Amino acid sequence: MAEFHISSVFDHVKDANEVANWYAKLLGKSEPHPTTGPVQFMELGDERGLIIDDNRNNVAGIRPAVMLETEETQLAYKKTAQAGKIVRELEEDEAVGFFNFQDPDGNIVMVCQQKK
Repeated sequence: MAEFHISSVFDHVKDANEVANWYAKLLGKSEPHPTTGPVQFMELGDERGLIIDDNRNNVAGIRPAVMLETEETQLAYKKTAQAGKIVRELEEDEAVGFFNFQDPDGNIVMVCQQKK
């Protein structure tokens, strides 16, 4: 059975680098956030994080609020497809597998597996 745990929350922004540096300062990070690009991840501790996303790589209208992590993406996809509405099909490569679904109230959730 696929198991999930809350991994991260999303912050959808216009400029990911600007916002990442703002959060770094707010959260007392010693240096500005060094990464540039459309999606930035900021570790918040306890294996959870903040995903700062400028949405340029997102399918129109799909902006997840939260990311659930799993170690069994294929099984999680099958389980979720039976229970909810898939809004972005499963995509996988050697580093990651993910998909998005919609809950009964229309909230978008991402399910993701970081591959070792």
